[in-house]
Amino acid sequence: DNEINDNYFTTFENRADKASFVIDMVRKKGERASSQMIALLCEEDPFLSENLGLMRKHN
Repeated sequence: DNEINDNYFTTFENRADKASFVIDMVRKKGERASSQMIALLCEEDPFLSENLGLMRKHN
């Protein structure tokens, strides 16, 4: 399984590296996983989602 724990993330230098890893991992899982991540991001942070153009694509 692709479960990740907090200790794994300590190997990354910064938040951008962590985010990039998570995004790449989700993209590899396919369209459904990507859509679910976008929906969650839109729900959790509408301001960021709108600035990234995710709100229009997802809704």
